Amino acid sequence: MTADPSVGEIADRWEVERELRRVVDRLGALPLARAAAAAGDVQVCARRLVTVGRRLGVPIPTDAQVPDLGPSGLAALIAVLGRDCLDAVPQGDAHGLQDMHAALVELRRTLP
Repeated sequence: MTADPSVGEIADRWEVERELRRVVDRLGALPLARAAAAAGDVQVCARRLVTVGRRLGVPIPTDAQVPDLGPSGLAALIAVLGRDCLDAVPQGDAHGLQDMHAALVELRRTLP
């Protein structure tokens, strides 16, 4: 049995991709009222992913703001930011993967 990376182990690419899918699927399945209630937590995660992306070299302007897409756009927001970060992670960069994984796990745990 492998250790759960959400409790301190280094996540690998497959685990981060799986967590991204889980979060995006869950956000997409939420009724709009519940998605609206989760919007603040999603924005926090999105800002963390932007920070990770910038560190990995994703060309995000320094003055760019995370857009407010409303409750129906939350899944797409996390999907795009997460995929951009994953695509930018160099092979073997465990730190970038771990930061992404931690942000996604924290978001998933706050979702209704």
